[in-house]
Amino acid sequence: MIRRARAILFACAMAVACAAAGSAAAASGDQAPAWPGKVESHVYSGEADFPYLLYTPSGYDPKRPAPLVLAVHGCMTTADQFMNATRFNEVAEREGFVVAYLDVEQAVSDLPQPLKNCWRFYDPATFERDQGHAAAVAGMTRQIMKQREIDPERVYMAGTSAGGFMTAAMAAAYPDIYAAVSIVAGGAYQDVGCLGPLPGSPVDLISANARAQMGPRARIVPRMTMGGERDEAIPPHCVEKALQQGLRTNNLVLGDSQTSPISLEPASSRRVANSGGYDSTVETYLDPQGCVIAERWLIDEMNHFWPGGPADAEWKNFTDPKGPSGAQASWDFFARYARSETSLPCAEAKKKKPTKPKCAKRRVTVALPKRTRSARATVNGRKVATRIVRGRLRVWLPAGNRKKTVIRVKGRKKAGKKLKRRYAFGGCGPRREKR
Repeated sequence: MIRRARAILFACAMAVACAAAGSAAAASGDQAPAWPGKVESHVYSGEADFPYLLYTPSGYDPKRPAPLVLAVHGCMTTADQFMNATRFNEVAEREGFVVAYLDVEQAVSDLPQPLKNCWRFYDPATFERDQGHAAAVAGMTRQIMKQREIDPERVYMAGTSAGGFMTAAMAAAYPDIYAAVSIVAGGAYQDVGCLGPLPGSPVDLISANARAQMGPRARIVPRMTMGGERDEAIPPHCVEKALQQGLRTNNLVLGDSQTSPISLEPASSRRVANSGGYDSTVETYLDPQGCVIAERWLIDEMNHFWPGGPADAEWKNFTDPKGPSGAQASWDFFARYARSETSLPCAEAKKKKPTKPKCAKRRVTVALPKRTRSARATVNGRKVATRIVRGRLRVWLPAGNRKKTVIRVKGRKKAGKKLKRRYAFGGCGPRREKR
């Protein structure tokens, strides 16, 4: 099986479509965009050293566990190239999640040229928990969850091409880690043969094998797939099978049937317009309660690319900017789910009711020394609006939940001497304006 899979991969690499699609000749990534957050390089040591890039958004607060998205590239792509091509960092900045771009070096790829930096998605060991590259990806995930304050209920994985096959494998081998997955231009669990025009493995067989691999950790894993209508490397029927395998495996988690209680037919289909680019057909699949459990994006005219990346020619071998944003679509899907809440009757996470802030927004006035020229204040370390009126400083306390209110004032007197004051109150602050 491995020998045949390698032959298929090598032939695929020689094809124009595969070479144009992220399994393509590498572009240089010398000049990275100036994202507000922080990009760090790390290494995980498993059967070999596996490097990865970690993007922490500027709004990250270690006191508040953040979601984590694992982004897994295809063959002949590096973590740096995938980071620049996908635009996941931009979405992470808006939505407040951490992104990890997992990498694999040629030394552990054992593939013939020109397929460098390729995950062993074709290796039977990858389909098994605690073996091969599946164990490495899980190890990197666990290491990252120790490096940052991560919400274990909201860990997700998005992979493309070879990384898409890896994502399908991880959903089966590690359902206890990943709350939901997104497979972009990739295939189903154990469906290595579904490349180009080849039909691949029977969907009922691989669905049953995925359920068996879940073992006692079995749970419903919501799944989204995306792919181009003209993908010549992993064509639409392969991506469709990846979706169907996920649905069927979820049904086997619930009972003995692959075709119920979750319907294998979409509950709705809609057209998503993309001005100046490719439109898409989006099919939505629901559980019996009417909650979203799967989504299928078929993108008009697009070949084997990551959809919706930058228009910069530097990344033309990895992404098609005319497609919808794969990063945003993946996150919009992920945001519905928490790992322990994907069971029936509703797979979507329960939305928490907004709580009314204990402390209302209001104004207090604090004293200033004579001849104070300028002053500013913080409340519990947060900058707030202030104004000097008749020798006193008006401070606007923000709404929120505070057990203690500390106002710190800094400024200067007319003589240039620095000014510092600290006022501490229990609860929401002084009942009366501080004079």
